[in-house]
Amino acid sequence: MVDLGFVSLNTPRDLRPDVLARELEDRGFESLWVGEHPQIPVAAGDQVPGGLLKSQKQMWDPMLSLLAAAQATTTLRVGTSVVLPLEREIFTFAKEVATLDQLSDGRLVLGVGVGMRAELEVGSAIAWRDRYRALADMVAALKTLWADDEAEHHGEFYGFAPVWSDPKPHQQPHPPLLAATTGPKATRDCLAWADGWLPGDAAFRDLGGALTDYRRTAEELGRDPDKLDITVMAWGDPKPERLHRYRELGITRVVLGGGRRDGDDPSTTLSYLDRYAAVIDELR
Repeated sequence: MVDLGFVSLNTPRDLRPDVLARELEDRGFESLWVGEHPQIPVAAGDQVPGGLLKSQKQMWDPMLSLLAAAQATTTLRVGTSVVLPLEREIFTFAKEVATLDQLSDGRLVLGVGVGMRAELEVGSAIAWRDRYRALADMVAALKTLWADDEAEHHGEFYGFAPVWSDPKPHQQPHPPLLAATTGPKATRDCLAWADGWLPGDAAFRDLGGALTDYRRTAEELGRDPDKLDITVMAWGDPKPERLHRYRELGITRVVLGGGRRDGDDPSTTLSYLDRYAAVIDELR
């Protein structure tokens, strides 16, 4: 069984997230995903592929967009692909996540990443070389904020004396955390805290081999690979045969829409959804 989701560029040019969410739910899609760029340094503009820069500069805030999507639907899951915690203030972020999870009745999934080096250097004092250690420390701090009545944390990068931080998430102990990584070292580092993996298929020549390596690494670290959520961002316009292959590989969810043909033209979105809605039931 594999569920289908859809990722939106989430800009003022695209379908509004509440409108898009209703269209997805009506067609049987499992989830809607959006990413974020709190800011993009002008000097780093050449690091973003030319076709994406215009949209990535205009992205709406993911948490507010997903709130609109959740309020417009009843079953559709809402996810980040990805959110950049290191560029956010930790207490505000903890409260935003918990609030969104409560108001969506526990439908939130957090894809987590580190973004571009230039972004991190503008928005954080954390050195690029330390990013995955810092992310692990921040996740540990967030987990105590989401779970403990009087939360405290004393880590390498984040630390605070006991605080009250409410509300707590609807999902306990917290919404699923998926690590958006591709390199084996980063993936291994994140396996210690992540509930699953969020790779893009375009990053791998052999996705099946990469999944085998991921599961082997999970076992080495004492994690049960069968309990990890594997969500793959599918690039372009995949044929149904590829989606069936992903189901055979044991992938939990495939998120469509990234790099799709005519993706810069919102008038093509509904016909794209219709094409894949036709295979949702057989993939399940």
